[in-house]
This record gives sequence, C-alpha cells and structure tokens, in this order.
Amino acid sequence: MSSSAADERIQRKMKMNKLPKKPESGTSRPAPPPPVAENVLAKRPDVLHLAGYKDGNGDGVANNAGVADAAGDDRVDPNEKLLLSPASDVSSAVIIDLHTRADGQPVTTPSIVRQSCFKKSNLMSSSMYRKTRRRALFKNGECNIVLANVSKLRRRYMQDLFTTLVDAQWRWTLLVFCASFVLSWLIFGVVWYLIAYTHADLAEENIKNTSWSPCVINMQTFMASFLFSVETQHTTGFGYRMITEECPEAVVLFCLQSIAGLMIQAFMVGIVFAKMARPKQRSQTLLFSRNAVICQRDGQLCFMFRVGDVREKSRLIGTTIRTRFIRSRVTPEGETLSPNVTHLKVSVDDFDEEMFLMWPTVVVHKIDKQSPMYGMSAAALLNERFEVTVVLEGTTESTGQTTQARTSYLASEVLWGHRFRPLVKYCKTKLSYEVDYSQFHDMCKVDTPLCSAKDLEAYLTVNESNR
Repeated sequence: MSSSAADERIQRKMKMNKLPKKPESGTSRPAPPPPVAENVLAKRPDVLHLAGYKDGNGDGVANNAGVADAAGDDRVDPNEKLLLSPASDVSSAVIIDLHTRADGQPVTTPSIVRQSCFKKSNLMSSSMYRKTRRRALFKNGECNIVLANVSKLRRRYMQDLFTTLVDAQWRWTLLVFCASFVLSWLIFGVVWYLIAYTHADLAEENIKNTSWSPCVINMQTFMASFLFSVETQHTTGFGYRMITEECPEAVVLFCLQSIAGLMIQAFMVGIVFAKMARPKQRSQTLLFSRNAVICQRDGQLCFMFRVGDVREKSRLIGTTIRTRFIRSRVTPEGETLSPNVTHLKVSVDDFDEEMFLMWPTVVVHKIDKQSPMYGMSAAALLNERFEVTVVLEGTTESTGQTTQARTSYLASEVLWGHRFRPLVKYCKTKLSYEVDYSQFHDMCKVDTPLCSAKDLEAYLTVNESNR
C-alpha cells in the first residue's frame, strides 16, 4: 500500500472521530464530549517531551516508516518506543496522543511534529541536573558567608569605626570624609554666633558704636561666623576677622576648635590612606589556576594547582601557602560535622608550604593515607561535594606589608588525568627566563589510573609481592 493511500485513510478516520454522535431516542441531552487523557510522555529524563505539539498546518498525518523503525527493548511500552525513536524523516519526529471515546475505548492518533516547531523543555536542560555549587570561598577570595541574628550588630560596628570605614565602599568613605568637616564647621560656627549674640555684639547700637569691643571683630552675621569657623579650624587667617581678649569663652572655643580640627583631619586622612594602601590590592597581581588537576607524579597520585605573581619588581618574600579540605562528615556517634575542615599538606618542589615566587609554581598535595582524598576515585569524584580552599600569604618587598590572596576549588573544578603545561623557558636572545602567561591555565591530558590512591597502592603492593 502506498504512503499516500495510508495518509488518506487515516485522515478519513480522524474526521469521523471528530463528528458529534446523534443522541439516542428518549434522551434530550447530547452525549458528553470525550474526555482527553494525558499525553504519553517518555520516562527517560534525557528525552524531549513532544506531546502537545502539532504540525505547522495543524494536520495529523501518520508516518508508517517512523513507527515501523521504532527500536528498543521489548519491555518498553510501544507508545514509549514511538517517543524514544527518531522518525524516518530528519525534520520530523513521531508522537502519540491518546483520546478516549465515550464507550471507554482508546483511540490512537499519531501525528507528525517538525523539529522546527518544538523547543527543548526547560526541565530537560542540563542546568536542572547540574548539582548546586556550594562554595564557601569565591574564586576572587571573598567569603560566601552571611551573618544572621547577631545581637547589637550596629553597635559593634560603631565601636570599631575605623575598620568599618576602611572596609566600606569608597562612596560612603568619601561621604563621611566630607560630612565630618562640614558638620564641624557648622557646629562651631553656631557656637561662635551664640557667643557674639550673648555678648551683644550683634545689636545695632553696638555695631555702629566704634568704641565697642566685640569678641570677634567684623563678625556681624551667621555667614560671617561660619567663615570665621572655617578660618580658625584650618588656620587660614585672612586678617579681616580676628578674636579679641574681651571674651574668655571665645578664647577657650578657639583652642578647642583648633584641637578638634587637627583630630578630625588626622582621623579622616588616616582612613583614606589605609584604604588606598591596603595589602588587599596587592593580591590582584597574584594568580591561581582556573582548575586543579589530579595526576601521577613520581608514581603517586597528586592533587595540584598553579600559582603565580605577575609583578616583576616588587616580589613577595616569606611566602607561605595553606590549603584546607572542606567536606561534611558523620562521626561514629552520629554527629554531623558540616562543614568539617581538614588540613591538606602541600609542598612546592622540595619545600614544605614555603616558596619564592620567581615564576609560576605548581603546588602539590600527595594523596597518601593521611589525605582525605585517599579513597576517592575518578568515578567518585563526579558525585563528591567538597571544596579545597587555598590561602597564599607573604610580605611585599617594597612596602613591608603582609598581603593575602585566597581562592577555592570545587569538585567540579578538579580535572582527573590532566597536567599543567610548562610555561617557563630560557630565551637566548634576551639572556633571561621568559614566562608565557597566556598558557597559565592550559593543561594537557595524561595517562592516569582511574582508581583511587588506596586501590592503586594495594594493586602495586600485590604486584610487588607476586614478583
């Protein structure tokens, strides 16, 4: 039978199913509309749900070739086979909708859906099956920790006002810097005005009286008192307004404002200088590799990452590096320790945790019996949830300040069976070592056992005993 004849027969049956049925004799109400059952959906999560889509023309046409080619296990439902199998035509796929007649008999209505007419479901996206990345330390070194329900938090921050202003954003620091001076000028200006008012220097008869001796000469308005306050606090002294020995309270206020001005200036300049000279800015020139790797070195599985310093002049001296392994665990008593921090012993070449960053260096953690990664294989790494935090600390050679750079690596950022590419070579033309930082994050695949370090050690032990 040709495909065109089959298509015409199926279209004829579909039109007959859509015709309304005549009501039986003796009944006035028409038959209820046939209930529609839910569309058949594939049970495998990696298959698109195509139910509910129609052809662009709205016609349902059977594709016998696509139905006949549905492959799969016999235990799979036939309708599901049609969903899981591709259609014979590249631009189409077969789906099945189940409708129910009034007598309860199901009617199968296949239809063709073009690939250009459907979109991939959001539920089937890879982001749904991707594990949530729990990170305690961001890649830039910021801690992913939020404090909640801390009693008297604002009072505690105000008690350490200097550190609070240094840690604040620049716009808030500059706002406090300007507001402190303006408010001090305004407050002392009001006090100068009150002193002149109580001494009757602002009365009209005293202003016109040339023999009257005021507390401050040529200060007859509030604006004049504000300008005198600014001149006094910053020792400007234009020579037009000056204090006299007529009022002792004015002399005392003059001394207090001079001292207060020096204290405010020293405090705010110290904050701005400390904010600009923070050693945190030095960490911007310290680099960590984007990923960590696990491969063999000297016959032993090792966890490795790369660090580097892009500055040529001011080096870090006394540099130390510390790593911590964060993963929750349950004690034999049933207590859940989350998070649980474990020390990872690392080394740089033949040195323990201390190094001199002349060029980019690979930091190595040997996975031995004391390592929390001792029983972790390549397959187990895919399902693990842990975080390795790295803290690099050293003293800046030019300033003598201690700086610190931090980062972390999640299980999804650890590549098994990879090795960092070398990027240091000797340049004969320049007569110096040359570092190519364009390859800082590059790595290559190497042959690495997929078993854990524990199984590898047991395997090597058995082989040695059999020799």
